Amino acid sequence: MTNESSNRENEQPQSDPAAVEQTPVERMASTVYTQAGEAADAFRRGELMQNSQVDELADSDDRLIALLSYVTQLLLPVIMPLIVLLSESSKKRPFQRYHAVQSLALVLVFWLVFFAASVAIGILQIIPVLGWLVGAFALLCLTPMYFLGGIALMLYYGYQAYKGRRFAIPGLTSFLRDQNWLA
Repeated sequence: MTNESSNRENEQPQSDPAAVEQTPVERMASTVYTQAGEAADAFRRGELMQNSQVDELADSDDRLIALLSYVTQLLLPVIMPLIVLLSESSKKRPFQRYHAVQSLALVLVFWLVFFAASVAIGILQIIPVLGWLVGAFALLCLTPMYFLGGIALMLYYGYQAYKGRRFAIPGLTSFLRDQNWLA
């Protein structure tokens, strides 16, 4: 055997990176990464909603239920959207269903972020002085701002829904559509 032929046998076949099939987890991670980037860009531009359009088929009852789906999250989280989604009439009322799913997902994301931040701050509080300072700052400054921002967003989205608008919340609505939870 010649030296040239033995080199060819030891070479690994070169594959085209574009031709490699991604696993479902890699596809989902790639999609989430793209959506998170788009959402961050939208928030940097000051957009709290995208693709806002008035739904001509939404009557006053639909708009009121959509408003309540957001606003009731402030006092009784999850209850109103679940009532809307479990009712038989929601199948006939896509505007109500759209906003109930979106408000339910928004409050779940809000509480997941709060829980993750609480765990991270709790871990940091193990450090004697620095941890206590971070905990005090989070408790006195960040937590009230976070909750006031959440209240403002729920009221804003509720008001927009009451005006009969069907809108996309950056990042969240595209994720819900990818999961086929929104039409």
